[in-house]
Amino acid sequence: MGEKTISVTEKVIGDTLYIIESAVSSTAKETAYDKLKRMILNDTVSLETKKAS
Repeated sequence: MGEKTISVTEKVIGDTLYIIESAVSSTAKETAYDKLKRMILNDTVSLETKKAS
């Protein structure tokens, strides 16, 4: 298995403390940007297909 780099960030907005944890895999094949873009585009194609039915 590949190693993961984990980071923790704390952010206060108003009276709420948000704790954000992120993990990055050294063996990842795509970036988070690329993955989200692919997911959005795939969902768009799926919606267009459903609409045409």
